[in-house]
Amino acid sequence: MDTYTMTFKYDGEFDLPNDPEVRDRKVPDMVLEKLEKKEFELVDFNLTENYDSAQAKRYINNPKVHRSVVEIRLDLSIRALKSREAIYDCCVSAMKKGKLCLAKAFENENEKKDILQSIIVFDMKRNAAAASA
Repeated sequence: MDTYTMTFKYDGEFDLPNDPEVRDRKVPDMVLEKLEKKEFELVDFNLTENYDSAQAKRYINNPKVHRSVVEIRLDLSIRALKSREAIYDCCVSAMKKGKLCLAKAFENENEKKDILQSIIVFDMKRNAAAASA
């Protein structure tokens, strides 16, 4: 299995809690709820080693304003790559099973549109643990 980074966008209201502790606790459930309802759109997926870390900012800076961009890093099998729906389902399943952890969540202030836009990143728990060691 290889590690892929999936990028999702959401155009509805999605405000992050201001308090960092509350944010860390609530954001995973907020994202999971929207993923389960298919409210996020899978817009890109790529091998993590080939993934451009500025990708989320490209979606945020897109002329069509996206209120939230979520990146999920996850090991996927060849079978999981058979369709976008299968990839989406693997991300939802991993989140439900607690295999992902919130790596970062912050808001980007879009001065042109006078709105806040959220960038949220989830990583596999083993990768997050290795990074903090």
